[in-house]
Amino acid sequence: MMFEHYSKNKKTLFFISLSFLFIGIAFFSWQKFFESESPISCTAEARLCPDGSYVGRVLPNCDFAECPPAENFKNPYMEKAIADYLLTQNDFSWKTKEGSYNFCTIKNLDPEKELFPLYIWAHCGEYVMAEGELENLSGSSGPLKIDYPNELSYYDLQKFSYEAPRDGSYYSEDIKKIFPEKLWDKIFNFNRTDIIKQNEAKAKDEIP
Repeated sequence: MMFEHYSKNKKTLFFISLSFLFIGIAFFSWQKFFESESPISCTAEARLCPDGSYVGRVLPNCDFAECPPAENFKNPYMEKAIADYLLTQNDFSWKTKEGSYNFCTIKNLDPEKELFPLYIWAHCGEYVMAEGELENLSGSSGPLKIDYPNELSYYDLQKFSYEAPRDGSYYSEDIKKIFPEKLWDKIFNFNRTDIIKQNEAKAKDEIP
């Protein structure tokens, strides 16, 4: 009888332990379920990307999202040299008000092409700061063919040249004469929003 009584107690303890195990598993699963359902939000901040677009913070760590991959110039010195060259040309750098500043931002219309001539979209503007706010006084925006002797040397601004389409009824005709056919649709449907924002951001950073 003693042996029988001991066996019954052992079975009872086994079932009690098993019950606690199932309860523990159920509680852990319930806790994880409700933790995953808890709403998490990030602050509504935005970061300006080099292409003029903006990205916000994303879960799970609320870090800023990656900027879109650059599709501009593989050589940043070339990009800067072209923008600096345009600022030496009367068609892209002018003054309508004393104390104003001029800036140009360019977009490579054919990023895979590494040798001149290059085909770009240029946006140039004249700006002033008025009571802490940026004011755009005037501007010019359009496609250009940029040429330069393909030499392995530093960029001499005096050796650059450009060709631009005429305005009005000649615009479409000149686009087809100056630019490769594969770029026609990109030029005719070019969205200026990002390049304008990028040029304004440059002006805000650099105007003293």
